[in-house]
Amino acid sequence: MTEFKITLDIMLPLLIMLGLGWLIRHIGLLSEGTASAVNKLIFRLFLPVLLFNNIRTLDISNAPGLGFSAFIFFSVLGVFLAAHLLVPRFVKDPRKQGVMVQGIFRTNFAILGIPLVQAMFGDAGKVAVTLALPIVTIMNNVLAVIALASPSGRKADVKALLKDIVTNPLIIACVLGGVLLLSGVKLPTALDKVCNDVGGITSPLSLIVLGASLHWKGVKDNRHLLLWTVILKQGLIPVVMLSLAVLLGFRHEELGVMLVLFGAPCAVSSYPMAEAMGGDGTLAASQVVLTTIFSMGTLFVLIYVGKLIGVF
Repeated sequence: MTEFKITLDIMLPLLIMLGLGWLIRHIGLLSEGTASAVNKLIFRLFLPVLLFNNIRTLDISNAPGLGFSAFIFFSVLGVFLAAHLLVPRFVKDPRKQGVMVQGIFRTNFAILGIPLVQAMFGDAGKVAVTLALPIVTIMNNVLAVIALASPSGRKADVKALLKDIVTNPLIIACVLGGVLLLSGVKLPTALDKVCNDVGGITSPLSLIVLGASLHWKGVKDNRHLLLWTVILKQGLIPVVMLSLAVLLGFRHEELGVMLVLFGAPCAVSSYPMAEAMGGDGTLAASQVVLTTIFSMGTLFVLIYVGKLIGVF
């Protein structure tokens, strides 16, 4: 019963904020267009400030080792390659193939990872998820372009891809935060307070806007593909990858990062990216909706079981 209450205390705030976002859009306090604009602001300003703030204040004496980073890299790559090879055997529409691959491997790591892992493990969780975020961000961008370009026969624009990575606000925030951390330079008091205040509202605002962005358009038309996305992304993949991580000796905050990496829903940014690259945008949007809903159950069960057996 104690483990159940702990799990509920971790997940309930996330559910309430998602529900609040859905509610304020449906009663007209926030339009879909405004939610989209705020989402861009979160990606370009709020999340980078939060990440910058987390990195510059890290206590790296207890940071995870290289094995942690290596597992993240190879496990994400492995899931992507498996999806990239298997999806075309069952999905014949090229516009849907890349979207399915992206939906299976790419997660909403930044928006859900930071609040969830920090809620579970405090400062130790913040260190682990912050160190994982640059790896996940770069891999998500590179692999998503490959996934969406390959089925259509388009060649990935390497120059544009490198530019996107170098100018990605999250990557820039990581670099700047790392410079301050390694140099020991402290921000002026006023700027330090601004960074703390902006970083403090990022996670709740991100979750509320995520809830406001959910809609049911196209779910019925793509129900069979969506069913497989949910089964794989919210069932098979997180169970297999977390089991592998446990067998390799990962525990606590390191395992918590992997929980979000494989149990979180599809990234919100997968929808506009799919549309921009000629994929099925309706399918991508529907993936975000259903995986977000089912991920709450997946994360709850996995956290509860992890607490029971003592790996979290």
